[in-house]
Formats: sequence, C-alpha cells, structure tokens
Amino acid sequence: MKKILFIITVLTALLVSCTTTKPIKADTLESYNFTVNRIVLTSSTIKPSDEELVQIFKSFPYEEICDYVFDKNGIYIDTYYINYDAIESDIEYTVVCDAETEEIIEELPQWELNLDIDEEDDNQQYCELIFSMEPPDGYLSVKVLMHTTQTIPATKEGKEDKIVNLQSTVYQTFEKWTFKNIFVDPRSCAQIKFQKNLYPTFVQNELYSVYSVLNMSEDGYLNLNVKEPVEIRCNIDDPGNMFFSPAQIYNASFTETFQPGKKYLLKYKLKRRSPDSANWIVVFKLKEEKPDQTN
Repeated sequence: MKKILFIITVLTALLVSCTTTKPIKADTLESYNFTVNRIVLTSSTIKPSDEELVQIFKSFPYEEICDYVFDKNGIYIDTYYINYDAIESDIEYTVVCDAETEEIIEELPQWELNLDIDEEDDNQQYCELIFSMEPPDGYLSVKVLMHTTQTIPATKEGKEDKIVNLQSTVYQTFEKWTFKNIFVDPRSCAQIKFQKNLYPTFVQNELYSVYSVLNMSEDGYLNLNVKEPVEIRCNIDDPGNMFFSPAQIYNASFTETFQPGKKYLLKYKLKRRSPDSANWIVVFKLKEEKPDQTN
C-alpha cells in the first residue's frame, strides 16, 4: 500500500544557509559514485492506477540514464538501493491538506520513492531522478540531480572550515519509452480515426507514438480493445474562427467502451465561454462509420 506524503497549507519561514553552491567536477572528487536516494514522477498526462504506478517505477530506463550521465559527466550513478520490494511498498503520493483539520484538499499528480540508504555508508554523494510526463508531447523526461558537499580547510587559525555545496544537473528525454507495449488483436477489435486538428497523445496510458506502431491498420485506422473502457488523450490545434483566435489545447481526455468490428471517427467541438482558451470546454463526439461511408 502506498504511503501518504502530506503537504500542509501553511506559510513557514525558510532558513537560508550561507553556503556556496558550485558545479560538480568529476576530476576533483574522491569518488565518481553518486547513489540514487530519491525517485520522483510528475505527470498531468496520465492517471496511473496503483498497479500501473508500480510498473512505471520498475520500468524507468535506469541503465540508459546511468550510461548517459557517465558519457556526459564522467560520473557513475549507483542504483544499488532501487529494488522491487521498495517500489511495491514505499511509493508515496502527494496530497494537499488543511493545516488545522488535516482534511485532504487535493491530490497532486506527483509520486515519489525515498530509498532506504545504509546510514553507515560513508558515501555522501547522492542523486535524485526526477521524471516527468507533461504536455504537449507527454514524452518521458528525466532530470538527474547530483549533489554532495566539499570541505575547504580554513587557511587561518581560529577560522572555520568552509562547506561548499556541489550540485550538477543532467537532462534526458525518451521519446519511445513505454511501460505497456499494448497489442490489440485485429480480428476482434474496434477501429478509430481522428478529426482534423485532433492529435492523440496517449491510449490507455501508453504513448500514442508507441501504441500506433503496434496497432495501426493498413487503411489508417487505429485498433482498440473492446468490452472495457478505453481512455484516449488528445491535443487540439484549433484553427479558430472569425470571433476567436487559434488556440492549442492539451491533454483533453475521452473515454468510451467500443464495439467489436465497428469503425469510428472521433470529432470535437469547443464551448468557448470566455476569451481565455484555458476556460474552454472540449466536447467529444464519437461517430460510427458505416461500411459505405468514405472519409
């Protein structure tokens, strides 16, 4: 069961230390090893179930990240403490609570795993892997945050040693990463196409660019599972009209249970209730296409 990480909605004073922060240079370190002690995922494009969340944390491209950081910075990322037991039991999700009543106000699309590091380990060089899947494309991106400290001995008697924070960040994007690899049997599926200006990004929490490789028919229809609801997320590049300027809308969600052997066209219209496109409402319309219809 996931733990709950509370954020209390109160203002607190922040204590700012007087230490200096400098970038990490591998050739000045006693050790090239940085141990992963925290993994974070934020995403407003997918809403994973508990089971999917565990699978996501297990499937992150840890090896590729380690290789990339070593090639780029000459630093070795140690993933020793990432294990399946921790992933299945210690993922925390973030909620906002009232400071007085502790009532949950909002669940945030952020999950994290704080790894249990051996306290007797002399290595104080740590690494945080901060993953995100955000609009417009929803690709998996990672921010590798490495941090440690360095002590500079005092040069004069009676002076204290100086503590310097060392921190560096490496970014990487995985355009083809997926944790699902869904394959739909074309003999018993439904099929769908999308109206002009409507661009799917996710199908059942799998990146559309990956899903479509396995499930696109020769005539351009996308194969979909039947008998259970299918969620499709889309971006909209709306051309506007004589009253409203063009606008981009991200992460619009549509869910439907499809019927086997049928073909559909997914269309949309916008309820423009104000000049601000952030307040517009997307209304989807699913049209069944008959055998004699042409596109």
